[in-house]
Amino acid sequence: MHGSPLDDLRAARREFDDVVAEIRAVPGYRDFLTEPRFDDIARAATDQPLCYLAAADDGGSAFVVRDGEVDHVALPGLGAPAVHDAVSAHLGGYHAFRASGGAAFEGWAADLDARTGWLWDAVMGPVLDRIGAVEEITVVAGGLLGLLPLHAAWCPDSSTATGRHYAVDSAAISYVPNARSLTTARERAARAGYGKALVVADPTSTGLEPLPSARFEAMAMSAGSTSVLAGSDATADRVRDGLRTAEVLHFACHGIADLLSPVDSRLALADGESLTLRDLLALKVTARLAVLSACETAMPGTDLPDEALGLPMGLLQAGAAGVVASLWAVHDLSTTMLMVEFHRRWAGGELSPAQALRQAQRWVRDSTNAEKASAWRAAEGLPAELVEHLDDELSLREPRHRDESPVHAWAAFQHIGA
Repeated sequence: MHGSPLDDLRAARREFDDVVAEIRAVPGYRDFLTEPRFDDIARAATDQPLCYLAAADDGGSAFVVRDGEVDHVALPGLGAPAVHDAVSAHLGGYHAFRASGGAAFEGWAADLDARTGWLWDAVMGPVLDRIGAVEEITVVAGGLLGLLPLHAAWCPDSSTATGRHYAVDSAAISYVPNARSLTTARERAARAGYGKALVVADPTSTGLEPLPSARFEAMAMSAGSTSVLAGSDATADRVRDGLRTAEVLHFACHGIADLLSPVDSRLALADGESLTLRDLLALKVTARLAVLSACETAMPGTDLPDEALGLPMGLLQAGAAGVVASLWAVHDLSTTMLMVEFHRRWAGGELSPAQALRQAQRWVRDSTNAEKASAWRAAEGLPAELVEHLDDELSLREPRHRDESPVHAWAAFQHIGA
């Protein structure tokens, strides 16, 4: 990037407007990023609260919609300047970490920890207090807030294993770009199947580090009617063919967010090829869920529209009912652990994807290394090679430690849609 992260994002607005106009010209995309009516919002908020968040110069607001009523929550700590500063520092630290080859990781991780603490006081604490006890909530995060992990907002709590209470401990939290997309996603989820899965695992790509744990994620998914494209087999043509009929998609690969040109954000495939947001908008998929187990797949591309444009939006527009994606670069092994637990919980069909992700994140976060190893050795249905891999990796760690408890280790992934 040439200027500050936020300056670069603003500079992208001119191109963004042109891209949105181009997308709206495609048959079936006329309403892309158009404002919903209140009837749309009320209909989307019948099953669970729908919360709109917005920052203004003199303070922020939350509008909690449920049962046809709107409850306003004043958020004086969520002023636009404070959000600007928080996101600018977050992105600046993150880009420094990525550019340094990891040398600036500690600084970025510490900043992420501080930012998520601020998010509790400024946003999620007051909102969750007003909403009360519910199983799930859906959030529409306006503008820059879409770049921050609201589900990882925290306050001190000495009664927990980590000494903290996180927003995700209160309820499963999903994100949507707008109310209309949520209603559409729920309709798709109601008629979607679960049986046919496509897994893309560690495509062979020059210039990118291999992901040795990705093939073990594929093992966790390899049951029933599952097609696995791994290594040199994960070409763009084969992936596109598989996308058209798969009911569950799982990408365990590298992801690259292009904040200057969000339609070029991509998933890296074999032979230097990729699957971009442009590609996704040209496809029609019928997947109940797409899991983007890769770096930066949930990072939106601009701070100006209230409905962010990124890979999850592309998949929702293409026909997927829900997406699980990441807000930052994720560790290979930590991600495998999370995905094993996510799929174990969701596979039974009793939990929504948001609830399954919530349970998986909390367990991976709070369990010790010894507890993880013991649980996976006793688990039914996991491939022996997968269990052996996890056991070997955990044997190198201090058994009593909770190595996945820091925010950066477990909170990157979020659920978008239904």
